[in-house]
Amino acid sequence: MKYLQVALLMTGLMLGARDLALAEQATVNFDVTDIPGYWFDTGNQIVGTRSLAIINPGDKVTFTQNDPVRGRTSESLHTVTSLIFPAAAVDSEKLDQSAANFDNFHVTLKTPGLYVFVCKVHPYMLGGVIVDDPNTTTVNKKGETVPAFDIGNAQGGANDLHLEGVGDFPSNSNLGLRLLRAFFVVTSPSNWKDYTKVGLPYKPAYPPVPVALTGGAVVQDLNEALQTTFDGETIPPPKRPRINGVGEVWVDSQYELTDRKGPKFPGTISVVEVGSFFPDRNWKVKRKIALPHQKMNNGHNMWASHNQRQIYQTEWHGASLFVIDRLTGRFMQEINVGEDPAHVMTRVDTQQVHVSLNGEDGVMELDRNRWGFLRPHRVISMQDPDPNKKSDPTQPHAHWMGFDGKTMATPNANTADSSLFDFEKDEVVSKLFTGGLPIAAAMMPDSSKYYVSNYLSHTTSVIDMKANPPVKIKDINLLQNYNPITGAVGGNGAIGGLPIQTPVSPDGKFVITGNTLTGTITIIDTKTDTLVKSLICDPGCHGVNFGAKRGGGYYAYVTSKFANRLIVLDYDPNRDGDASDAEIAGWVVLDNDNVSKDDAITKVEGNRGQGGQGVLPVPNVYNGWVQKLPAIWKVQLTHAQRHPFPQAENADADAHDDDHE
Repeated sequence: MKYLQVALLMTGLMLGARDLALAEQATVNFDVTDIPGYWFDTGNQIVGTRSLAIINPGDKVTFTQNDPVRGRTSESLHTVTSLIFPAAAVDSEKLDQSAANFDNFHVTLKTPGLYVFVCKVHPYMLGGVIVDDPNTTTVNKKGETVPAFDIGNAQGGANDLHLEGVGDFPSNSNLGLRLLRAFFVVTSPSNWKDYTKVGLPYKPAYPPVPVALTGGAVVQDLNEALQTTFDGETIPPPKRPRINGVGEVWVDSQYELTDRKGPKFPGTISVVEVGSFFPDRNWKVKRKIALPHQKMNNGHNMWASHNQRQIYQTEWHGASLFVIDRLTGRFMQEINVGEDPAHVMTRVDTQQVHVSLNGEDGVMELDRNRWGFLRPHRVISMQDPDPNKKSDPTQPHAHWMGFDGKTMATPNANTADSSLFDFEKDEVVSKLFTGGLPIAAAMMPDSSKYYVSNYLSHTTSVIDMKANPPVKIKDINLLQNYNPITGAVGGNGAIGGLPIQTPVSPDGKFVITGNTLTGTITIIDTKTDTLVKSLICDPGCHGVNFGAKRGGGYYAYVTSKFANRLIVLDYDPNRDGDASDAEIAGWVVLDNDNVSKDDAITKVEGNRGQGGQGVLPVPNVYNGWVQKLPAIWKVQLTHAQRHPFPQAENADADAHDDDHE
């Protein structure tokens, strides 16, 4: 077998694999793009994916971001980084870069097995190559000798992808199969979970081919094996929460396509009504915002102004921050802030806006005027102030601001550490190692400690902010109850892998995290800093944020990249501080476009409602921010919701009212 582009694979299966004629080509090329599902794009499709190729040992693979004829293939900066590779692969068969870039790369692959490449800035971007030994064959059910495609005897992984203490994992282990399944779900939009298909089984399609795994064991039909192991649950009908929320929930449906922007500039905001006094309006999408004239590119995360009148929206695959009028959904302002802006928050004491630059080395700080418009002020470096400790660009992702405006914590995705910035000292006061690809941070309501989710290490780091200097208390292993070989789950049954957004509840009792590998929501008790529970989520479980529940308590709203529903989690229904009774209270399907909108949702292959990532409940109920709410919002909250962590309140916090601004 000289070379196999995966697009030819289905034809070969129909003709008989032994009769498949393959074109001789020296290389396979992946365009690196911003298009959902096709981020590493061969241009040829098989079972929905355009991100997989099969080559011979010794063939060259190229990754194009800057074509001399076509120009840039994407707007944003990326990396091309080896994520999974055969345990026997040598260094020359691996790729990585010290910073986000728009350069071209190539690698020659000789060792048979599966190679997966990722962008460290946008870690859902995956491309796969199988280096296939033509001597690896099997006998099919008809007694014919056919190729068995080499996945490899054992898989190695970058950045502790495997598990601490596990080392290289067998390709036929439960972890290996989970990762293989995840690849075909992530890179095939037709495999994303669609909650409009009520009553149908959710069964993603995988290549129906023989594959060779650990020890030469052959799975005769990969599609059948993965579907039998992981898939088949029935899509349930919509479920409305019994108790309403307060206000609205804004969701970045980042992969939804619209007609005027097209696939190169994906993303809408889906605005959900949760607290209307007209019952029939609740738990429904009421508006879609695409910003077609501004070409918003993969809108990723949001925060509201103190008075809740403006929404600040980032575009993760661009360079802009957008200001949107919350009441009308209309565009107000676009500000160029820097490469790959990821998350945005306001500073409690100044109303300044802070945007993490995931493609650069810091956080953009912007000043706000009384009318809600912003002006760039400075970029705050997340480097250690000691010049002898300077690292590669930090490329921070989901930062968090202190309740009193004095501190900011960043997860530095490119340097495997976290910076704590002190605004009074105007410098980074600690930069501590956390784990592989730290992606989100969140603070306790009194800024006594903060948490960092480490995407590739499957851990959550706990950092003591009161120590001088700050110190890491521990790493919580989110897969501590999981056997990566057999898949058995023990202990209290809680499991989480590839964790992402990880906020602390407004009352400071729990840390709740969306986990993309396991498709679970995990709950950590902040008193003991232990993993206490997990609940089933959706493929690509991602965003979490807290909103007020009508009459008291909070909901955690949870989004998923590869499913079009917003989950409403009642994590402590009786408010006794025990999450053992946490439950999914209901959900909202995000595909509805029969609402007010500024661009038509693409009808065919429009990824309708898909790509749930950033999630923003309005009003803001976190300690420090809730006290700044105008009276029109405060009257809808209970006393406990207005004072979620009274021991940490500023004496005059509740006296301040931004209603005049």
